Amino acid sequence: MAIEVKKLLKIIDQKKRIDPQGKERISRVLENKKVDVLPLIFWRPQNISVPGKAYDMEEQFYDKEKMLYGHLEEIADCAHNTFDAPLCLRPNFGTVFVPSMFGLKYKVPKDTFAWITSHLSKDEIRGFNFPDLGKTDLMKRAIEYIQFFKEKLPEWIHVYLPDTLGPFEIAHSVYGNDIFYEIYDDPNFVLYLLDLCTELYIQVTKKLKKVLSEERKSCYHGHALVRGIYMRNGGTRISEDSATLLSPEHIDEFIIPYDKRALESFGGGFVHYCGKHEYLLDAYLNLEEVRAVNLGNPEMYEFNSTMQKFLNCGKCYFGLWPKEERETLEEYINRMKRITDGGKRGLVLHFDEAMFPEYSCKEILQKWKTIIGS
Repeated sequence: MAIEVKKLLKIIDQKKRIDPQGKERISRVLENKKVDVLPLIFWRPQNISVPGKAYDMEEQFYDKEKMLYGHLEEIADCAHNTFDAPLCLRPNFGTVFVPSMFGLKYKVPKDTFAWITSHLSKDEIRGFNFPDLGKTDLMKRAIEYIQFFKEKLPEWIHVYLPDTLGPFEIAHSVYGNDIFYEIYDDPNFVLYLLDLCTELYIQVTKKLKKVLSEERKSCYHGHALVRGIYMRNGGTRISEDSATLLSPEHIDEFIIPYDKRALESFGGGFVHYCGKHEYLLDAYLNLEEVRAVNLGNPEMYEFNSTMQKFLNCGKCYFGLWPKEERETLEEYINRMKRITDGGKRGLVLHFDEAMFPEYSCKEILQKWKTIIGS
């Protein structure tokens, strides 16, 4: 396996096209500063459940060399279209990583991420005591994998945190769907559980950032992809898909205070959620510690008014924007330019390679720089 990894790294090294100014552009936009040309991160649907082709998820989950190889297969496939984006990878344990530290059981299938197969009762949660994190199974595995990856990788491929979710998302995994009843029936219990989950999120993140030798208030992050970002004004990411099921009142009580506490611990960060919830988006955009928001379903949002919110709040939109029907490449780029202060701030775009298949990524980037930079 070591020989195969070295071969892939050699291929990647020969293919890579990394703009040395890209990291700075990304950082400045996340700081709400203007840049000469907005950064562009090319994106395409990968096999999001199982990186690479050689090994299935179960094989990668339990073997650090196979997991590294799977990630490197993904990087080798796109290294020539890296440009602004840092190359990065992570221990890929899916959404079970933090919840498993409550002692939950999980299953690791071959063709998709692991999932939780048990929950804790209310009494079990009330009696829960924090474990020695370094002795929990997946934390030990994460530390082992991070150290192995860092040993094998060149300095220009960055290792980032496993999926640490967010406080409410962890709580939902721990207690199950009954948490939505308890919000009405026993809100004090939900607040107690959220305190536990927030503290666990913070302690897990601190411990792993130390293993990564990563500063508390900055980070690399790929958001499940191998072409990522560098954020020097925030050290973490929060993912809160389940929050979209809550009312504005409950978002104010059960989401924002706990996400704020988690983000404060690392000097800020970016937030992700799927689905549509305008109130949740507004709440995040008005949260001082949020540097950027990634929308999992941008097609559900009206482009102009949504981007205007980001600029008005001094935040960055980080993610995809779909093209309009019959829109040309030039029209698409000009639309991005008009709503980003002339193409100077507020957007770190995931550019879907499939939108304009008649152009190569290099040609798209050239047009982007010509139009945005003019």
